[in-house]
Amino acid sequence: MLTASEAMAAAGSLRGEAEQEWTRLAIFTRYARGQQRMPWLPENTDGEYHDIARKSASNWLSLVIAAVAQGLIVDGYDSELAWRDAWQANQMDSRQHSLHRATLVHGYAFEIVLPSEDGGVWMRPEAATRMHATYSLPDDEWPQYAVRMLRRNPDVLEVYDAEARYTIAGSDVTVFEHGLGVCPVVRVMNQLDLLGTPMGEVEPVIPIQNRIVDATFNLQMVAKYGSFPQRFIAGMDPAANSERIRAYVDSILIAGDPDTKFGQFAPADLTQFVTALEAHIRHLAAITQTPPHYLLGHMSNMSAEALAAAESGLQRKIRERQETIGEGHEQALRLAAAILGDEQAAASIDSQVHWQDVESRSLAQTSDALLKLGQLGVPAEMLFRMIPGWSQADVLEATDMLRSGSGLSALMSALQLAAPDPTQMPMTPGA
Repeated sequence: MLTASEAMAAAGSLRGEAEQEWTRLAIFTRYARGQQRMPWLPENTDGEYHDIARKSASNWLSLVIAAVAQGLIVDGYDSELAWRDAWQANQMDSRQHSLHRATLVHGYAFEIVLPSEDGGVWMRPEAATRMHATYSLPDDEWPQYAVRMLRRNPDVLEVYDAEARYTIAGSDVTVFEHGLGVCPVVRVMNQLDLLGTPMGEVEPVIPIQNRIVDATFNLQMVAKYGSFPQRFIAGMDPAANSERIRAYVDSILIAGDPDTKFGQFAPADLTQFVTALEAHIRHLAAITQTPPHYLLGHMSNMSAEALAAAESGLQRKIRERQETIGEGHEQALRLAAAILGDEQAAASIDSQVHWQDVESRSLAQTSDALLKLGQLGVPAEMLFRMIPGWSQADVLEATDMLRSGSGLSALMSALQLAAPDPTQMPMTPGA
């Protein structure tokens, strides 16, 4: 265990190493929150132009992040003890969403798992902009050290190692010995990357977002200054009309000279600017595998099959994220099981978190598939997990009802008897 002076030295060294990374990640935070680069404006530009430029920073990246984050919902774990006394006891059902969004924005985030004072588990998510971990080897499961800057007081640092947590406030060092044998910090990654630091959803599409801002600015400028037709007067003596002529809606322009001509220029065509803007948005949708109708809103009378096909790329992306993010959750829950004394769950390497199914499917399609799987002998407990929108608690409740011989069991039996046997169905002519 570190002494007070060693803990302070480690905190200073870790913070110095972390601040460069925190500065890099802060750029992605600003973009995710709509605080994006303004279009270029020449010097001495009117304030009205600056106002239009500020309004051009539309937050499209938040939609990209939300499309993935809303498909990342953990609703169960194989170890019921770790799930109940660690995950749910720490309100991780709701806290997981902030963890997933931070992971998607920055590329990675952290989960802290410690013994609580009442003998339970204390589990909290933390963003990579306030925590940093160092590893002896890149492939190590647990970090060697980790440093955390507290939100309520940035001047207070927490240092974690395999033996204790050290809280450093000025020259005061408070030690909480956890005795877990590992640094209790788990890195949750958006995707595995052997080429460097894992990238989030914001970093690779910043240039596209900048182009969208520029295209929006051009559209607004033309809409404000070019869409209104400019009028002209030809053949009038300016000296005879010292006052400025204003063409109001209820006014009539009169000229004494019969050779005077009135006219107006053609207004600017906004179609090409709208088309250019939508092209950049489609590029964003293609690069991020976001369904175009999520961003553009072009959806009319789509069937369930067409909607599922349009979202297939997004669903593949979500499943990939579930694999990598799920490994972090499983590592954290194994440590939580060790704290709770469940050695079997702590040593289990095949325990998995369960993700809620949010894929778009028609009810008829889902029911037909489940009935056919039931006829093939798939246990009802497994079928319950395939029902969209059902949480792990719903599955357990339905399983208990089925085992107790309640009305659910009778309903399942009736449905199986009512469904035709595919092996006994008559063949159609020419089949």
